[in-house]
Amino acid sequence: MKKPIRLLAGAVLAALFATSVIAEEKPNFVIVLADDVSWSSFGCVDSGLYTRTPNIDKLAGQGVRFTNFSGSVAQCGPLRHELYTGLLPPSSGVYSNGSKPRENYKNIANFLGDLGYKVGLTGKTHFNTADFHKVPGFTSNGNDSAPTWEMSGVKQFIESSQSENKPFCVVVASVHAHHPWTMGDPSNFPLDQIVVPPHMVDTPVTREALAKHAAEVEVLDDQVGATMKLLDDMKLAENTVLIFLSEQGTALPNGKWSVYDYGTKALCLVRWPGKIKPAVTDAVAMYCDISSTLVDIAGGEAPATDGTSLLSVLNGETSHHREHAYLVHQAGGYTQRAIRNKEFKLVWNPERKVDYYLDVLMEPKSGKFFAKAWREWLGKAQTDPAAQAQIDRVVKHPEFELYSIQEDPWELDNLANNPEYSPKLAEMHAQLKSNMETLNDAFSTVDPKDLKRAKKAKAEQADRSDKKERRRDRKNK
Repeated sequence: MKKPIRLLAGAVLAALFATSVIAEEKPNFVIVLADDVSWSSFGCVDSGLYTRTPNIDKLAGQGVRFTNFSGSVAQCGPLRHELYTGLLPPSSGVYSNGSKPRENYKNIANFLGDLGYKVGLTGKTHFNTADFHKVPGFTSNGNDSAPTWEMSGVKQFIESSQSENKPFCVVVASVHAHHPWTMGDPSNFPLDQIVVPPHMVDTPVTREALAKHAAEVEVLDDQVGATMKLLDDMKLAENTVLIFLSEQGTALPNGKWSVYDYGTKALCLVRWPGKIKPAVTDAVAMYCDISSTLVDIAGGEAPATDGTSLLSVLNGETSHHREHAYLVHQAGGYTQRAIRNKEFKLVWNPERKVDYYLDVLMEPKSGKFFAKAWREWLGKAQTDPAAQAQIDRVVKHPEFELYSIQEDPWELDNLANNPEYSPKLAEMHAQLKSNMETLNDAFSTVDPKDLKRAKKAKAEQADRSDKKERRRDRKNK
């Protein structure tokens, strides 16, 4: 009996050794995900506005920075679903915050879990993340007026992964800079020094909104710095792929809830010391590419998603990844599609009878701070034609918009009616239609909120009918 026991013991030791080697060889992953922060809110970008982000800027200098990185939808739920699953809205059905996935799709917790990883998440979830280990430390409610954060939960998660001889992946999902913009110190950003983006109406409340937002971004930068310090203190930085993503854009006009770059373009930074060299790449990439990239780096087979691995770009082997990004706005009964390559963006606005409308921004009684800015825009537009033109850019759209995003990064000059660019418009329109056909995508003016209200009303009506029927039965008895 002793020999089999020794063989069994030897097998167990060999398995433990193999597990230890796997954990040692496979890199760890840390993803720091911002909340409602436009690409222009960082000092490390070419058109950075007035914010203070020393830690994020430092990270940008240590890794690869993407200049053409986009999310398909400028809303939290769809974008996070795209990030975790690698699926675009037509594939998943997640077109807006009010829509749900068609089924329970696999995500990075499953993809990496199958490769031996322990995968956790702290902070904002926004959709079912039951497959992730819940990590304490960061507030999960983006609308919290006093969100808190600290790193001990992340540290404990990493330590538990190490004790199990598993590589780890942890998502640090911040709620900064989601409204209500109550954190940080806006006095660090004097209003007379605020840089108002050229697509906005320059008003006192607009400047105050941008200062409040910048203060929240500064808190986000502190969180990135704390994450970098934790990896250094635990001597894990060398074997950890650290990714920073800015999510979708700021909750101001033509930002969040739009297809314009202030809403869909994001900052993506990837650091892997000793493995990828610091660089800036103009490769066109999207959030759906991240999950495939993680699996590729971890040595697995890429999942069947809408994304493809960015590893060859990160290794400096190529600056070509996608022909273009695919962008969607379909919410509140308004629908748009767009594609964006390195040089141009085409926005297709199908004919409709209504103007763009966003209740949280444009409802006269909305208490959101960015809604106060909008009301100030409307007031100024009564006597200022330039302000009215800025408002019209938000609410009124021709069928086609074509922008030279290299020369016109704020998308102010629509080239669609310029004969010189007719061939480019036709080319990109054909590409967009082909994409929509391939993805089985279609314009829809159905508002998910209306569907939800109709479903609730139908259920309530059925309940009332059922109660009425039961009363009738009792009376007849």
